[in-house]
Amino acid sequence: MSDYTGIQGQAVVNVSSDPSVSVAAQVWYNNATYAFKITNYFPGGAWATGGNLATARHYLAGAGIQTAGLAFGGTTAPGNQTEEYDGSTWTAGGNLGTGRQRLGGAGTQTAGLAFGGLVPPVSNSTEEYDGSTWTVGGILGTARERLAGAGTQTAALAFGGFLPPETGATEEYDGTSWTAGGSLTTARSFLGGAGIQTAGLAFGGTGPGIPTTGATEEYNGSTWTAGGSLNTSRRGLAGAGTQTAGLAFGGGPPNTVVTEKYDGTSWTTTGSMNSARRALGGAGTQTSGLAFGGTPSPTGATEEFNVPGFTTKTLTVT
Repeated sequence: MSDYTGIQGQAVVNVSSDPSVSVAAQVWYNNATYAFKITNYFPGGAWATGGNLATARHYLAGAGIQTAGLAFGGTTAPGNQTEEYDGSTWTAGGNLGTGRQRLGGAGTQTAGLAFGGLVPPVSNSTEEYDGSTWTVGGILGTARERLAGAGTQTAALAFGGFLPPETGATEEYDGTSWTAGGSLTTARSFLGGAGIQTAGLAFGGTGPGIPTTGATEEYNGSTWTAGGSLNTSRRGLAGAGTQTAGLAFGGGPPNTVVTEKYDGTSWTTTGSMNSARRALGGAGTQTSGLAFGGTPSPTGATEEFNVPGFTTKTLTVT
C-alpha cells in the first residue's frame, strides 16, 4: 500500500472570480464555476479577453492605446457610433458627423482622426475628435474606402484603398489639409497600417488580380520601399505599433487568429488571437495591442495583447 504521509503541499486559493495574473503556473479554485485553473506563460506575448464593444460591428476604424482606445464607424446602422476604452470597458463617445464604414483612423482617444470610407458613396470626408465631439476637417484629395491610416491628428498618413479600382495613393495631413505623398508600390485595399507620418508601415491587403498579399512597405515621409513580407498573406487585418516594432493581427479569408510582429526587417509569428476574424479595428503598440470588432457575426469581442503574456487554462480533474 502506498504511503503518502511524507508528501507536503500548500492549500489552493479559493476564489469566487478569476484574479488578474502575472505569475506563471499560478493555481486557484473558482468556487463560482467549480473549476481549478492555472496560468500559462508566453514570453513572446499572448491575447487575453477584454470588455466587449457596446455595438457589435465590422469594417470599423480604431485609434489610441490599449488603456485609452477609440473605436468609430462600422457596418452597424447608423454607422456613426464612437466608443472609448479604458482598459476594461467601452463607453459611448460622441457620434461621427457622417456615419460610414471601411474608413481610416489615426491619433489618440482625445485627439482622433477619421477619414474616407463608404457612406455610400465613397467619401473624402475627414473628422477630428477632441475626446467628446467630432468636427469637420480638411477633405481627402482622393475619395476612397478600405484604406489604412497611421500617425496623429496633426500629422496623419492615409494610404491605399478602393475607388474603384484599388489605389496606392498616399496623403499627408497637417491638422488642416491633406497633401499628396508618394504612392504605394503595390496598389491595394483592405490593408493594415501602423507607424507615424514620416515612418509609416503598410502590410497585407488585396489588389487587382491579387486575392491576398503579404507585401509590406515602409514610408520615410516621401517614398515607400519594400520591407519583409508577412508570413501569412491576408486582407481585412488590423495593425498597431511602429515601423520598427509593428503588430499585425486577424484578417482572412478564411478568418484567422494569426498574429505577427515586425522588427523593421522581418515578420515573426507570435501568440494567436482567441477569436478568428477579419474587418476588425486595432490600436496600441507591439507589446500592448488592442483588437476589437470584426466579422463573422459581426462581433463586439475585444482582445488585449501583452508581452510577456499570461493566459488562464481550466484544469481537468478526475
